[in-house]
Amino acid sequence: MRYSRSAVSRSAIGVYLALAAQIATLTCLVVFEEARGKLLARQVAVLGSNPHAPGAEAVVGAVTWFAVLILLVACATVAAGCSYFAWLRQAGATPRMIAIAWFVPVLNLAAPALLVHALREDAGLREGRRRAWLALLAAWWACWLAMVFLILIRLPVTHSPQGKDLTGLGPSELVVAVLAALLCAATVREVTEARMTARPSGIAPRLKLLPALRSLPRHTYPAGD
Repeated sequence: MRYSRSAVSRSAIGVYLALAAQIATLTCLVVFEEARGKLLARQVAVLGSNPHAPGAEAVVGAVTWFAVLILLVACATVAAGCSYFAWLRQAGATPRMIAIAWFVPVLNLAAPALLVHALREDAGLREGRRRAWLALLAAWWACWLAMVFLILIRLPVTHSPQGKDLTGLGPSELVVAVLAALLCAATVREVTEARMTARPSGIAPRLKLLPALRSLPRHTYPAGD
């Protein structure tokens, strides 16, 4: 695939827009949860699965809005993931590297951050910038892991708060999600600008700290636009 500086830039813009959409929809869901969620959860718990129970019609509108918000958050999250993987591809990662880094259990607790670091180093990382870059990278990944952890422990299916709330998401989860999105955008911007202003090595970056990735095939980048 031809290494294209303009393609990397366009992919980065796609990531920014998708992250913004994800945070916007998540914010709407949290606002709904705070304003109406607890009452609606109690009403649904009382009604059970009987759509003809007394009072069922009164909650149809709220349940519909909740379902729409959940769908929007899901779509925005999928779009954010797809746009991010597309950006990684344009930035120089191979599909195999992306798949291993993000979808292999245990490895995906650290490999995605190492992959982004490898892309940044491949574009040339001055020693004076290394500390600031590593701090940014570590902050992003810590926020990402914290967000995933908070969402998992707050989901109703994990702590069974039937009748108390709908999703378990609140302001604290939203704050962490916003920080993770902002820091993710910052790492994308850093890598994108570095790869647009520097000539890559011509070899696909490897995650040298992960033995499972040492056998990844090399991938050349022909001259850019």
